[in-house]
Amino acid sequence: MDAAVCTGQVALGFLVATFGAYLAVLADELERPRGELVWVTSTFGGGLVLAAVLGPTVLRVGAGRLLRLGAFATAVGAIGMAATPVLPVAGTGSVLVGLGCAAIVLVTPALLAGPDAARRLTRAVAAASAGGVCAPMVIGALQQVGVSGRWGLLAPVPVLIIAAARRVVPDRGVPAAHQQMWGAAVTDAPRVVAAPATIGWLRIVLAVAAEFCFVVWAVSRLQDTGASLGAASVLSTGFVLGMAVGRLGGIRIAQWPGALVLASLVAMTGTVVVFVGDDPIPVTVGITIASLGIALLYPITLAQLVAVPGLRPRHAASIGSLASGSAVLAAPAVLAWLDGAIGLRLAFLLPIPLLLLLVVLSPRQRRQEPV
Repeated sequence: MDAAVCTGQVALGFLVATFGAYLAVLADELERPRGELVWVTSTFGGGLVLAAVLGPTVLRVGAGRLLRLGAFATAVGAIGMAATPVLPVAGTGSVLVGLGCAAIVLVTPALLAGPDAARRLTRAVAAASAGGVCAPMVIGALQQVGVSGRWGLLAPVPVLIIAAARRVVPDRGVPAAHQQMWGAAVTDAPRVVAAPATIGWLRIVLAVAAEFCFVVWAVSRLQDTGASLGAASVLSTGFVLGMAVGRLGGIRIAQWPGALVLASLVAMTGTVVVFVGDDPIPVTVGITIASLGIALLYPITLAQLVAVPGLRPRHAASIGSLASGSAVLAAPAVLAWLDGAIGLRLAFLLPIPLLLLLVVLSPRQRRQEPV
């Protein structure tokens, strides 16, 4: 079971990390403004929103079966995105990738539940991080040798086929504990809507929004400094590397009372460097610095949501997925609009007001709960 989940997470991490480079490749091949195509990379957010709303229903088919369906849909979608830049095909592929990846996210905690869940989930997240680090380098290498980087999206397809073909045992639905957790995620939600839960939702939206500004637009920002598409894709690896280092090295820091403020300040510092930089190297340094701070924002804000008094785990799971999906849908689109209105360099300051508001909403407490 763990092997199937980890293979799905490797593909998920790889494909999410390709969003920025794929957007730049697609805009270049179609000779269209980047802002017009940002919807192609926003389907993951739409999938997360659907997962929040439909999670209790779709999990009834069985978490193992849903993992296999999600892996198959993601593989078909990735093939469509890689095969052609024609928007009807590429767009349909991106929808399948978004829905498939959201299914993988949804079933991972259900399949890895149990007394050693923390260790197993850590392994799955590590697998996703490894896939994410590889993605920009694969696309960049292809561009450097004169092959369209979109073909790099085929790299996780064999892994996805293995996950889709592998029978997950036991595959008899969601464990009882998780059925209870998810069962009333939607129907009971109105009863727990209160100021602390709403603020917790908003914190996650702000944290993920700042993250996906970089995920989707870092490659384009590097291109604007004069880097080729291939070089920009490779240099953007600094972001996923920084995220991996930040999350692994910041486990203790995340529990400090002022961890959210500290992480936000580091992220804002990196954002300023990205804005000031005129050459690819300073911008890469800024992206990497920002990623070290951004890496801690989602785990901290998720822990704060879970710690809201009276908020049950099933509600927190639904609210967290809804918040992440909303941010993935909104932030890159807003940055795309700003790109067309004032230029990407100035628009890339968008994470700063998001992070300032996050600092203002930071709870005053002695110690963060670990995730």
